[in-house]
Amino acid sequence: MPSTRRTSSAGAKTSRRAKSTDTSQGQGKNSERTGKISDLSKKSSKQKHERLPLNEVPTQVLDVYVFGTNCYGELGLGDLTKKSEILRPVLNAKLAANTVGVVHVAVGGVHSAALTRDNKILTWGVNDEGTLARDTKPDEPADADNARTANGDTESDDSDDDEVAINPKEATPMPVDSALFPERTVFTQLAASDSATFALTADGLVYGWGTFRGANGSIGFAATKKQEQRVPVLIQDVPPVIKIVAGAQHVLALTSTGTVFSWGCDEQHQLGRRRASRHHDSHPLVPEPCALPTGVSDIGVGLYHSFAVYPNGTVYAWGSNNFGQTGVSMSAGLNDADVAYPTEVRWLRKNVSVVSIFGGKDHSMAITDDGRCFIWGRIDNKALGIGLEHVSPSDIIHDQYDRPRILKQPTLLEGIKGKIIFATAGTDHSFVITESGNAYSWGFNAQSQAGQPGIDEVERPTLLESKYIKGKKLVAAAAGGQFSIVLGLAEE
Repeated sequence: MPSTRRTSSAGAKTSRRAKSTDTSQGQGKNSERTGKISDLSKKSSKQKHERLPLNEVPTQVLDVYVFGTNCYGELGLGDLTKKSEILRPVLNAKLAANTVGVVHVAVGGVHSAALTRDNKILTWGVNDEGTLARDTKPDEPADADNARTANGDTESDDSDDDEVAINPKEATPMPVDSALFPERTVFTQLAASDSATFALTADGLVYGWGTFRGANGSIGFAATKKQEQRVPVLIQDVPPVIKIVAGAQHVLALTSTGTVFSWGCDEQHQLGRRRASRHHDSHPLVPEPCALPTGVSDIGVGLYHSFAVYPNGTVYAWGSNNFGQTGVSMSAGLNDADVAYPTEVRWLRKNVSVVSIFGGKDHSMAITDDGRCFIWGRIDNKALGIGLEHVSPSDIIHDQYDRPRILKQPTLLEGIKGKIIFATAGTDHSFVITESGNAYSWGFNAQSQAGQPGIDEVERPTLLESKYIKGKKLVAAAAGGQFSIVLGLAEE
């Protein structure tokens, strides 16, 4: 049965759709793709006959700061609070650096996953479709009414209610059973869509669980499995992978040979594949190569669109484009506009050198090799962080009422002090992190997902502040539907 929580997009306060992203999706020059091909020339004679890992294991322990809506325990605070919303970043004691040791985090629409230094995968948030890969059936409370609330079946629509009853087994970060994976499996990266979770191993294998959803509900997890996949399963038919990223309902995997595979929902052409023919029967839930030249160095996604980056900075984009979010302006502004096949974003190649790229629902961002951020897409929801006074009129597309709706040309984001080393986008909100360890946020903030109290829409990049992150060096961020996470270096 479809989740009532999923269709309400993580909270009763808003009807905006949830966004999936993770800490590997938005990156700058100094935090490139998670996996690297090992330098075989450096093998010792003892190693010659051993299989070296393809991907490096992250080792830097991180402090985890959370904020935004907590209606379903998506902040992972467990029994620490009953508040439905956290206004500013707070340190999550359930993920303490000295006891848990988080080294990597991925965020979906209303759930999250973390990798620890001792190779555990922790999950928390909504588990309606098996996204957490563990049993979260709540203990039966004495009060039957409370039981229904804890299960999320009768959530209050009262936006003034500051406390919620949540399922503690969903709200508390807990490990996925390691026995569900082959012995000696070592994880290096995680990715989360709105309704599924994926884990990459040191050997380049990908495991996943959950489901994919389309406009009419669940479409299943695999071609042969029409319902949710509630325990981890190996994703078949993919060569060794060095990076995975997930949009709202699709996944991209970059292989060690520079080929991009995709699978999931393809209703907005976000898979970017060659068209099926009588000689080739293609199923969207079966991983297949995107229609791209080989040699891709990085990948990125928005909710319903996708990107591939080449070593020379060339960028290809495809998928949903009704607000020009792909950077390909030929169909921008048309209802249900899509870019059906990977198409070069020519402006980027001609003007800047891109090292990473990613998107929200209707906007996108690119980081250049010199630490600048360029942004484009939908204007009227404040997700761009750019005022019209900084934009050439010829770069704006107006609607039928002559209202500015779309910034079709990538435009430099102003107001950031310092070189940008990391950036990421939520549904309609965004973050950048500078070399000095400061985070800036902007965009839709009605549930405090941008971490700026008292402002429903943050129009310009604004320094993220709280007593918990004061003086801390932040290094990454992850943005969900109506909640967010920032990560800082833990003290030794």
